[in-house]
Amino acid sequence: MTVDLPGYAKGMRRVGPPLVLAVALLMSIPGEIHLAEVAGWGRFSFFGFGLNMATLMPVCVSVYAACSAVIADVAKRLNLPNRKSAITGAVAALILALCAQDISHLIQLNYMHTGWLLVGAVSAIPPIVAAHMLHMSAAPADTSSVHEVPEPEELEYDDEDDEMTEAGNGRRRGGRKGLSLDEVEEAIRSLKDAGDDVTPENLAVILKRAPRTARRYLDKVKAAEAKAKQPEEAPAAPMLPLTA
Repeated sequence: MTVDLPGYAKGMRRVGPPLVLAVALLMSIPGEIHLAEVAGWGRFSFFGFGLNMATLMPVCVSVYAACSAVIADVAKRLNLPNRKSAITGAVAALILALCAQDISHLIQLNYMHTGWLLVGAVSAIPPIVAAHMLHMSAAPADTSSVHEVPEPEELEYDDEDDEMTEAGNGRRRGGRKGLSLDEVEEAIRSLKDAGDDVTPENLAVILKRAPRTARRYLDKVKAAEAKAKQPEEAPAAPMLPLTA
């Protein structure tokens, strides 16, 4: 089933998530920098330039949490071997980001004070984050960003078993109902309305068919459109009887 979203909803889907993510990361920066300063990080001379190492803590907390969440989602969708580690890291990163904000604000408002346990825990954040990111990025070849996923419902196509008909009563192997020309054209229109390219892969998602089957449907639609554009042949004139 396809849903034609109004313009403001489409815009919100495109702009909303990155905007919320950027604002959330910005709001997390002060608390994480403060927590790093409490743990003892300060200015460090780097090639003659004074660098406040505490300002790098947001990368080890909030940015790490965002990266882990994305990697965990991709690993789960593609069923990659490192999905358990990615999901565990994403949950741990979220807990770490929450604790960093809470502890920093509690210290600033004098509800709690720092101690050796807190300093030790905060100091351990960078090496733990580095170890987990290296573990996910240095995984075996079959967990790399290019991963082959078998296409769903990749069955052998048979025109007689899965035929697009005017009434949509064609059937494919296993008794699955075929699609009508109107249904396929409606799916193509929905892709165009959404601004997506009309490709077999995109059409397959809407039709819930394998890309190979969607490609056949797309070819049939193009053939029907080309046939409709051809001028109809004029009927042949009746033959007059021969007279002596």
